[in-house]
Amino acid sequence: MIALPVVGSGTSTSMLIRPESDWSQQNREFVTGFEILARFASHDLTMDIRQYDWVRPSAGHLVPQRHYLDISLDGGMRRSVLRSDRWAKPQYSGSMLYLPPDAIYWGEPALESRKLMCLSFGNAFLSRVFEDENPLDDASPHADIHNANLRRYLLAIANELVSPGFAAGPLLESLAISATVELARWSQMGTDPMGGMVLPHQAHRIEEYIRENLSSALSISDIGRACGMSTRNVARVFKQAKGISIGDFIARCRIDLAKDLLASDELRIKEVSWRCGFRSSSAFSAAFRAATGTTPRDFRLRPGLLQ
Repeated sequence: MIALPVVGSGTSTSMLIRPESDWSQQNREFVTGFEILARFASHDLTMDIRQYDWVRPSAGHLVPQRHYLDISLDGGMRRSVLRSDRWAKPQYSGSMLYLPPDAIYWGEPALESRKLMCLSFGNAFLSRVFEDENPLDDASPHADIHNANLRRYLLAIANELVSPGFAAGPLLESLAISATVELARWSQMGTDPMGGMVLPHQAHRIEEYIRENLSSALSISDIGRACGMSTRNVARVFKQAKGISIGDFIARCRIDLAKDLLASDELRIKEVSWRCGFRSSSAFSAAFRAATGTTPRDFRLRPGLLQ
């Protein structure tokens, strides 16, 4: 697990940041040389290029009020840490970051120089783009996005902001629409845009979480929250990658674990039931018999298992 650094005596803990703003109404004591190099705004769509040096140890909450995307323009990987209740573990932010609005994140910025292109948009912009639908309504935050198409759109926005040409406004809005559509596709489908396949690490993360928490209820919403994915996408991503539904996979893992535990006389059947996520011995017995054709007790007493 990535542990958040301990806040020392010289660390500010009162920081409350709206990352999509220009920080003009916020405390900038933790940075020097802050400058907005270029900016474009239209209704509830805003994009800018900003640079600054983070010089004072700080930690606190980030509370975006709009959808927020950014990309690093200085070539370096960020070492800042973010924590969210949508992730099982704290995350290091990578070169591309996405934070949905109206959620609280805890951040521990690294002391380093940054140059970012920041894109933010509200629900009114999404309504215009997607005709009154909101495909990002249940989107999960992503600390380190790997998507070649999204990267290309964001860098194109940065280039146009730095050197605006004829009809820069319409072009920037068009690029923002393209970036938003790509983000929605990536968030909903969990696919690699270069190959159309589910990203292996997503399915692996789901499987790993399930195997480590078989004694828990394991609802789809809990799995999605722990794996940093939206609830409606977890089942689809897992089925596409593994060829089996999450429900069937959980049931299979529980029976396999029960077999391993029953092979020893160290645990009572009631405790085996609890460790495998069943809340009653009768439910465990019924599920085990349906899967194996025998009861847990008879399975344990089979000649091949006797010592």
